Amino acid sequence: MSQASGEMTRPGREERTELAMSAARKLNLLARLATASVLLFVLAAAPVAAADLNAGALVIVNSQSADYEDFPRFIEPYLVQFGVPYEVRDLARDGMANNIGNYSLIIIGHRGLALSRRFLTAEQQEQLLAAIRSGTGLVSFDGLVAGWKDREPLPLYPFVQEIFGLSFRAPEEAATITMGASVLAPPAVPLTHYITASAPVPRTVMLKRPLPALGLVPAAQTQVLALVGNQPLLVSATYGQGRAVLWASYEWTKPEVKGKLYGLDDLVWRGLVWAARKPFLLRGMPHYLALRVDDVAGFGLGANRHLGHVAVANRYGLKPWLGIFIDDLRADPEATRALARYTQQGLATASVHARRWHSFFFLDEPLLTDGGGRNIAGQDWPDEVMARNFAEAEKFFTEHGIAPSKLMIPHFYEFGTNNFAGLKRWGTEFVSTVLEPGRGYGTPMLRAGPFLIHEPPRASNVPEPVFIADWLHVPGYPEFDHQLFNFVEEVRDVAGYEWAPSGVPVEEAIRRGVVECQREFDSLLPAVLFTHESDHLQHLQPEEWDRILAGMTKGLEAYQPIPVTLDFLAQYLRALRTSRLVKARYDPHSRTGTMELAGDADVATKFYVFKSPEENPTAREWEAPPFHGKTVVEWQGEPSR
Repeated sequence: MSQASGEMTRPGREERTELAMSAARKLNLLARLATASVLLFVLAAAPVAAADLNAGALVIVNSQSADYEDFPRFIEPYLVQFGVPYEVRDLARDGMANNIGNYSLIIIGHRGLALSRRFLTAEQQEQLLAAIRSGTGLVSFDGLVAGWKDREPLPLYPFVQEIFGLSFRAPEEAATITMGASVLAPPAVPLTHYITASAPVPRTVMLKRPLPALGLVPAAQTQVLALVGNQPLLVSATYGQGRAVLWASYEWTKPEVKGKLYGLDDLVWRGLVWAARKPFLLRGMPHYLALRVDDVAGFGLGANRHLGHVAVANRYGLKPWLGIFIDDLRADPEATRALARYTQQGLATASVHARRWHSFFFLDEPLLTDGGGRNIAGQDWPDEVMARNFAEAEKFFTEHGIAPSKLMIPHFYEFGTNNFAGLKRWGTEFVSTVLEPGRGYGTPMLRAGPFLIHEPPRASNVPEPVFIADWLHVPGYPEFDHQLFNFVEEVRDVAGYEWAPSGVPVEEAIRRGVVECQREFDSLLPAVLFTHESDHLQHLQPEEWDRILAGMTKGLEAYQPIPVTLDFLAQYLRALRTSRLVKARYDPHSRTGTMELAGDADVATKFYVFKSPEENPTAREWEAPPFHGKTVVEWQGEPSR
C-alpha cells in the first residue's frame, strides 16, 4: 500500500520472488519450531534418559503409612543381602521423583502405600504406568490393592488394575504355600517361570500358622506363580515393554509365620531380576561351598581315623574347618601330625573347640540344663584359668606346627566375656556363635544382621535356619566392638539341627546335604555343610563317606560350587558388610556401565550383570578389587529393552 496515495500496488517479479522465498523461509522456520516444540514435549514426557540409565532400583515408601516400618523390618534386609543397588523415595516427604523411568526397577516397599490417596495422585500413577510401558520393571510388596464396602470389593489403585486387571473375592487363610502354582491355572499358562525355576515345581512349603491373603482373581494377562492355599500369593504380568510382579502378602517372611531361609527367598530375588529392565545389577553371591566339622578328636573307623576323613574331603575339593578337642588330639600323635600337615598345606583350617566333649575351654560349663534344654550354669573361667588355657593352646599349636585358623567356634557356641583379649592376641578375626558371650546354649539367640536384628528373640537351640553376618558385641568390653566378625550359617530344619550323614542310608545322607546346599545357594548365600566328627563322621565307614561326598558332588553339579575354607567365607561376608554397592549406571549407546562402591573391602568381591533373554535372564560375573573408601568399576552390558 502506497503511503502517499493509499492505493494498492503490485510488486514486480523480483520482489515477488523475494517475498516467496521469505515466506518459504518463515514456513520452514515455523515447521522447525513446531517440530522442536513437539520434540521438547516428548523429551519432557519420556520416562527414560537414554544417555544414562540407572541399572539399580528405586524403592517407593510412605513414612505416613501404618505399615511403613515393614520395609526396614522385612523387605530391606533382602535388598541388602542380595546386593541390590537401590535408592529410597518417601512419598510423604519427597513426593514422586520425575525420573522414575530412568531406573531398571521400581519397588513398592510395603503394604498400604497410599490408602488415603493423598500421597499418590492420578498423575503420579500415570507416571508409574508410563515408566513401566517404556520398560522399567515393577515389583510391588503392597498386596492391599482392594478394600471392602458392604461386602463389595473396591480396587484402590488404578495403575495396579491397569497392569494386572484383577478382580477380587473374599480373603481366606491357609497354612501352605505352593510354588509353580501355574499348574493349577488354565492349561494355556506355562508350567514353569524364571521366578519359580530354582527347584522342581510344583513344590509346597508348610507354614507355622495360617497366612491371611486378599482374594485375588487374576485376569488373562496375569500369571499365578505361587498360591497360599487356593489364593494367589505371587502374580506376574507384562505391560508394554515392562514386566511387573505383585506379592499379595509378605507375612510369610515373619518368623512366627515361616521366615527366611525356608525355600522362599529365591522367589524374591528372582522376581526382582525377572521384572527389571536389563541390564540389571546385583552384587549377589558366588556359589562358595565350605565344610565345617565340630568336635574333632581324631576318632573314626578304619582309614577315617586320625583325621583320615579330611583326605577324603580333599579329594572332592573340600577344605574343612576343624573344631578340635585339644586334649583328645594330644593323645593321638598321628592325628596331630596329620592336622599340622593339612593346615600347613591349606587343605584344612583348625582352631580350639574345647578340651574334650565334657570339658570346656572358653567357659566354665558343667552342662547343667533346665527342663527346656537350656544350659543354666555356665560362667566365665577366672582370669588366671583363662590365661593358662590360652598359653597351653598356644604351646600345643606351636610345638606341633599347626597353623591356627582366624575363625573361632566354641563348643556349644559358648564364649566367656573374658576370652577376647586372648583371641585377638592369637590373631582371631572371626567367630561363629548364636549366643551373647557369657550365656549358655538354649538362651535367647543373638539379635544380629542381616535378618535376626529385626526379629523377636528366639531360643538359640530351636531347629530353625540361622544366618548371621555381623559384628559381635561383647558385654562389658566396648573395646572389642567391630573387632570380631560373627558368621553363622545353619539349615537346621532338614535333619533336626545339622547335616547328619550317619545312621541313615547313603542316599538319604546325600539328599540331606544337597537339599541344605540348594536352599542356601537359592537364597543367594554361600553353602556350609555343617556336621560333627563326634556324632557322625566317626561312625561312617570310609567307603560310605566317599560315596556320600561323590553323591553330593553330583547332586550339586548344576550349581558348579566353588570349594573354599570357612575362614575365606567369613572374610568375604565381612567385606560385604563393610562395603556397599552405592550406584550402578549404564550407557546404552556404548553398552558400558559403572558400579560405584563405598566403604572397605579387603578381598575382591563379585557382582552380576543380568541380561536377556528376557524370560530367562542370564548373568555375567564381574569382579570388584579390594578397596578403601570408594571405587568405581566398569562393566559391559547390552541394549535395554
